[in-house]
Amino acid sequence: MMKTILFAFLFSGSVILGAHAQDIKEKEVPQAVTSALAQKYAGATNAEWEKEGDNYEAEFRVERTEHTVLLNPSGEVLVAKSDVPLNDLPQPIKSALDQKYKGMPVDDTEQLEKEGKTFYQLEVEENGTDRRLVFSADGQEVTVPAYWD
Repeated sequence: MMKTILFAFLFSGSVILGAHAQDIKEKEVPQAVTSALAQKYAGATNAEWEKEGDNYEAEFRVERTEHTVLLNPSGEVLVAKSDVPLNDLPQPIKSALDQKYKGMPVDDTEQLEKEGKTFYQLEVEENGTDRRLVFSADGQEVTVPAYWD
């Protein structure tokens, strides 16, 4: 229960910041931030930047994979998200989907890393409506009030 509450708090902060995002040009991003991004994601191309409160969000591609990273002004990665093919989800998550959401179309599968923990967020179509889900790497569904777009 405590893990769920902590997770909800961490993600809600990210989403709240996203509501106030402002597009900026790369030249407006501190050197420490652009250097950190280039070092961690050597193949990053066509980065698009937003200012999120005091932090910086970059959307970019590495090869054919889309990534979104939130960095603080010192260049520390706060949250990292990347697309992941449905077939590449960990087996515990595939099993959980098969048990609880069998036959429902799955879309927008993403891997999210925050504070050394890995989560997977995705959408299932349930009765014509998209439902956003978050799973821990061990296949446990995590209930959170927010989802990092």
